[in-house]
Amino acid sequence: MPSEYAESERPALDTLQQLGWKVVDQQRTIWRDPRETESSAVLEPRLRAAVERLNPWIDENNLNKAVREIQQVAGTSTMDENEQIHEKLVRHTSVKQDRGHGLKHQTVRYIDYENPENNDFFALNQFRVEGPIEVVKPDIVLFVNGIPLGVVECKAPTVAEPRSEALEQLQRYQNERTETGKEGAEELFRYNQFSVATWYEGAVMGTYGTPKGQYKPWRDPYPLEDEDIADLFGVDYVSPQHRMLYALFDHERLLDQLRHFTVFETNQSGAVKLVARYQQYRAVEKALGRIDHRSRREAQGGVVWHTQGSGKSLTMLFLGLKLRRAKPDPTMVLVTDRTALDDQIHATFERCGFPNPKKAEDIDDLREKLKTNAGETITTLIQKFQLHDDEEGDFPVLSRDDDIYVMVDEAHRTQYKKLANNMRTALPNAYYVGFTGTPIEKDEKNTRRTFGNYIDTYTIDQSLEDDTTVEILYQGRLADIHLEGANLDRIFDRVFEDRTDEEKAEIQKRYAQERDLAEAEARIEEVTLDIVEHYENDIARPFKGMVVTTSKRAAIRYKKKLDQLNGPESRAVISHGHNDPEEVKEWAPSDTELSKYKEEFVDPNGEVELLVVCDMLLTGFDAPVAQVMYLDKPLREHNLLQAIARVNRPFPEKNHGLIVDYYGISDDLKTALAMFSDDDVKHAMVPLSDKKPELEAAHRKAVSFFDDIEDMEACLQTLEPEDTRIEFKNAYKRFSQLMDIVLPDPMANPYKSDLDRLSEIYARAKQRYRDDSMNLEGCGEKVRELIQKHIRSKGIDVLNDDPVSIMDEGEFGAKIDSLEDDEARASEMRHAVQHEISVRFDEDPVQYGSLQERVEELIEKYKQKRMSDGEIIEELAKILDEMRSRDQQARSKGLADETELSFYHAIEDVLEAEDRAVEQEALVQLTGDIVAEVEDIAGVVEWQQKVTLQQKLRKKVKLRLIKADVPLSESERSQLTNRIIELARAHYQP
Repeated sequence: MPSEYAESERPALDTLQQLGWKVVDQQRTIWRDPRETESSAVLEPRLRAAVERLNPWIDENNLNKAVREIQQVAGTSTMDENEQIHEKLVRHTSVKQDRGHGLKHQTVRYIDYENPENNDFFALNQFRVEGPIEVVKPDIVLFVNGIPLGVVECKAPTVAEPRSEALEQLQRYQNERTETGKEGAEELFRYNQFSVATWYEGAVMGTYGTPKGQYKPWRDPYPLEDEDIADLFGVDYVSPQHRMLYALFDHERLLDQLRHFTVFETNQSGAVKLVARYQQYRAVEKALGRIDHRSRREAQGGVVWHTQGSGKSLTMLFLGLKLRRAKPDPTMVLVTDRTALDDQIHATFERCGFPNPKKAEDIDDLREKLKTNAGETITTLIQKFQLHDDEEGDFPVLSRDDDIYVMVDEAHRTQYKKLANNMRTALPNAYYVGFTGTPIEKDEKNTRRTFGNYIDTYTIDQSLEDDTTVEILYQGRLADIHLEGANLDRIFDRVFEDRTDEEKAEIQKRYAQERDLAEAEARIEEVTLDIVEHYENDIARPFKGMVVTTSKRAAIRYKKKLDQLNGPESRAVISHGHNDPEEVKEWAPSDTELSKYKEEFVDPNGEVELLVVCDMLLTGFDAPVAQVMYLDKPLREHNLLQAIARVNRPFPEKNHGLIVDYYGISDDLKTALAMFSDDDVKHAMVPLSDKKPELEAAHRKAVSFFDDIEDMEACLQTLEPEDTRIEFKNAYKRFSQLMDIVLPDPMANPYKSDLDRLSEIYARAKQRYRDDSMNLEGCGEKVRELIQKHIRSKGIDVLNDDPVSIMDEGEFGAKIDSLEDDEARASEMRHAVQHEISVRFDEDPVQYGSLQERVEELIEKYKQKRMSDGEIIEELAKILDEMRSRDQQARSKGLADETELSFYHAIEDVLEAEDRAVEQEALVQLTGDIVAEVEDIAGVVEWQQKVTLQQKLRKKVKLRLIKADVPLSESERSQLTNRIIELARAHYQP
């Protein structure tokens, strides 16, 4: 068995020790828990000592108050409490105390940010925290001044699914696996800054409340390089675990990220805690470095290119937070060119608790704010940097201060024309940082000239590698009505086929421009019908889509057609225009309606399935549930990259985003994106047809494990070694993902029958080997539905159900009898017996440990061909009989039931190990007395969560052992008592 302690946990503790943490390893050292109760997650003596050390003036009463205050925060939820605690840790608290000048409010620090070495950094493994039902024991908990800021779950890199297993544990600890479950201990996460899953060869990070799919790697230890990390830790190989632990838990970095790179945002489902990812942290640090070394000889600024969907607005926010603290009263101006983006950025800063951002309402308000509001944060549209109609000459200088920092969102769009010159004139000494979600053009003439060179880049390929975004695929449909130049005459004839030649000539002369054809009733009807069929057949719920049209009128027509054709539930989203005719105005949603449409669309369970748009929501609108964009509008260059990014956000079981093109704008992607470097945009959009070679290769790999996929038993025997199963599982899932992408395209047809057969092999292998890692997670929603339907039709239990228990003699016997030969029966029995022993081991480690050894001996003989199939079946049947007859074994010894048998075995085992003789009758009596003591305590509700009750039980058991005059030393009695307590936990669960 792989050892997570040896392969991941102990190396992690060593790494933390090298980073300056005081480490206690409970596998090597006895640690005396200072807490009064395990239901608390704070090490109060350490907290108390730190508060007193950092605030040496504090008196006893106020010390007690400060220590109490951080622990007794009361909120509406654990997330609410986490936010309140974060506020106290970052902004401190205050108490009233007379320090010689009367009773005044005094600031009490919980953490010294300026001098990290003044804090107490303590790491402990296997730290127990009681929840409402169960006790959790994370592998490593990291305390700063006694406050648990970090939780690290370690797995051996050789287990089947280390990432999934570790994240499942973290979710369990946080009670995130079910809506009503209380299997974890949220008390620990009231304080949590970072939660980490690591398996040495990989590591991902999140924080409290982060969904499993959003835990991400930390690939860049900036400002260090991997060579520096190797020197720091004295290693030749820098593992992802080394990189992660340095990036998050280096003392200075941890406190920096707690203070400057952590925000709370409120969305439709409640509060969310957000911490920086590596590209955001790196970009902010690089930007600050450039600001600190600004020079008049070069451009006053630079450009941050982080691809769409990678958290650009948050990077701006983190930079603002750090600038606020790094510079004395900086003025920050956040600029964009669209009202929706201005609203979004202002709302993001406001929601995340940024100090009072102010929105410039109009031209005069902007001028007034920039003249008079030094030290403020101002959001504005670039359009407000313009002259009034009655003004002449140059734009006025509003401030010559050099502590003004201008952050420009979507810098590629807004900064090249007269308005940009006006802004530069208004703020000649400001420092400008451009943020863009799309790369800078090859000719470098505009953005770089305005802002300077790149500060940081996070490319499309990098975001795909990190699973920060999903791949966007492209598919052209209804080629005969694409609006490409060569097709216009043919399209015209098709749309107006019922007109006479004279009428056609007049229509063509007066109206038949490209846009008119795009909006022709007959064409929209045909495209809408195709959208409805494609969405219903190709896009599996919960995924949703957007329809992008040429104009407001076209959007309205599409909406009406969708309704007429009983299509998916849709909403038209168009802007209000003063000059719009009434029949258009009535379709423009109010602010309240728009907010409701967006909420119902973003919610996977919301009724809105399609949004029909023209220009709105094509930038700055995040809807991870959106998988498909039906594009019937000419888009190019930056606008194309921004629009298609609406479908690149990750979502569970979403393997890709899809652009369905009805306009013909992307048949030649190289032309459409020619202004960019090919390396920057080569994976911006990938034609669906490009997936064919990948699908063929994935199919070859998946079937290559077997000589004949029709021979089920031979296939199952092939998958018996765990490493082979892991390889097959990865190959099968990749094949399934690609089938999910291409179905129902005809290119999938040659592989459908093999997908069915491989799915059956996969499901039966999961059953045979009791392998919980063989789930359908990540296969894709569409294919998962097909797979489950297929394996049900074959009479196989659903993949997530438990296999037939060997303790059910009738059902398991029937299962064995149904197998075709002794080889299959032997395989099924030995894996079933091994699984059952593993599951029940804690109930009676003595008996099940002995059975486990016998099974391992049998399997070794079988592998060496010293036993036949029939012989191992016979021997395994004997072991099965022993497992099923525990009650009979108990009664034969004079015990009440199999529970007493477990305690009897534990007592007998310790006595025999010490070569101490006790008569059978006395041993039975002692067992009954001890079980009575256990049941007296275990009958109390939630006894396992109450340390006082467990201590009481421990005393009672020891007293019984003393009274029974069992010939054991004090240390031997303690050892036996510990074993009895563990048995009590296994047998008397709530």
